[in-house]
Amino acid sequence: MLFLWFYHACRRSSPRYLMVSDHVNYLTFEDPGAVHTVRRALKLAHAGDLYGAAETAGVDVAHASVVSEGLRKGMRFSIGAEVDNDPRARPDAQNIVDAMRPDGIIRSVHFLSIDHPEKGADFQWPFDNPEFAYLWDHVGVERTWELYVERLVDDVEKLPGHVVGHFYRPAIFGHWPDDAKLQAYEDRMLDAAAARGMAVEINTRPLYREIPDEDRQKYIDANKRLMRKAKEKGVGIAIGSGAHSPKDQGGAFDAVLQMLDDCDINEVVFPVNGRLARVVLRATREHLEAQQRAPEPVQPGSSISGLGRAELGLPEEPERPPEKAPREPAASKTSRDVGPKKRASSPARTTKKPAAVEEEPAKASSSSSKRSAESAASSAKAKDTKSTVKPPAAPVKKAVAEKKAPAEKKPAAKKTSNATKAAPAKKVSAKKAAPAKKVAAKKAAPAAKKATSKKAAPKKLAAKPAVKAKKSAAKPAAKTTAKKTVAKKSASTAKSVKKSSKPSSKGTTKKKSTTKKR
Repeated sequence: MLFLWFYHACRRSSPRYLMVSDHVNYLTFEDPGAVHTVRRALKLAHAGDLYGAAETAGVDVAHASVVSEGLRKGMRFSIGAEVDNDPRARPDAQNIVDAMRPDGIIRSVHFLSIDHPEKGADFQWPFDNPEFAYLWDHVGVERTWELYVERLVDDVEKLPGHVVGHFYRPAIFGHWPDDAKLQAYEDRMLDAAAARGMAVEINTRPLYREIPDEDRQKYIDANKRLMRKAKEKGVGIAIGSGAHSPKDQGGAFDAVLQMLDDCDINEVVFPVNGRLARVVLRATREHLEAQQRAPEPVQPGSSISGLGRAELGLPEEPERPPEKAPREPAASKTSRDVGPKKRASSPARTTKKPAAVEEEPAKASSSSSKRSAESAASSAKAKDTKSTVKPPAAPVKKAVAEKKAPAEKKPAAKKTSNATKAAPAKKVSAKKAAPAKKVAAKKAAPAAKKATSKKAAPKKLAAKPAVKAKKSAAKPAAKTTAKKTVAKKSASTAKSVKKSSKPSSKGTTKKKSTTKKR
């Protein structure tokens, strides 16, 4: 039913801003959930999901289509609550209202506490109900208005609300107080509303339903006076039709629009999402010019205003310390600056080398084949180079230890360098001299490595078949045939030289065992 209120408004294209509010005495615990469901259906209709909106609200797709079209044309809808002092409401009615999260709360009074002639004191009198209209003669017009204004102002000052509803409700049966007192009541109510930031409602229901024709003009004059006072006090004006049926919503709005024009008022308020949004009725030339003349808010002392802080009477800002220039990151070495020969090959080479060794920074670390070939050449050259240049003892040991670690990891190589030329000719003498001169070979290794690397030639040496077969049998883990390259000779020779802690007879025993197997 709540969704259909918006459907009828969209079908008539009026009113464009509509808030449907129910009386608090009709609210139940199921209403907050129903209100949230209708809001979700309105969002779906605004997004164009007709089937989703129809299924959510429990209406036909045709109804959802009309609401969707109205929302896309600019119509806006809200859901509120009219909270009064109805004794038939639940004791925790305010909790239900809070759970609904209404867009706006209309604060009104429909009951007065009087002394009933038959039922005694504290009788809750519905003064605007025709069934109890006979009590006006018992209470009196002046007393009724006095009780009404006292209760209304007390609720406005103490209870939550956004709009003061139908202030002239006691005049429903044509009962008006003295003009001086009435204007005093108006000022008292407007002062309380202005203090709470609330608006006042101009209710149009008496103009099309309840007020007799002879009192119609009086009601219009009283509302005009209330509008002018509200404008002077800065109190917003809301228009309500008081419709109890969709056919009456927006009733007599033409009359109230004329009243607003007579009072030179071109703006009303509309509750949405718990606040009072301002709505311009007509985009007149004066309104547009006022909008253009209104300067945009500018921060004091900014470059947009053109005035400094001194001109605006503001204290000067403290001087900030000069910002330090950001430190540039250290330039990383690229492949252009450092060639492949200068890159670190293993963690074992991170230690600092002595000056004699740093002249050639790790040239032999490009591949494991060069390391094995150079170690073989150094062992062969050790026989003739007894009196080579001897660097300090401790740094040489470090350099040899650094070179020993990667040589043991990869003893074999697929390619040989020219340094292996001397290995076949002097292999016997090198093996004999190895136990006696291994210390001299270790010391002479860096110098021999440097000398042999400079004399290297690009030619390769083809090995003899007999030597190839013999060298392949010297490797303990080899299971291949005699088609292996000469690199295995250099690898076995390097292994015998480097592993000085193990006896040299280990290789011969393995040769015998493999020979027997073959």
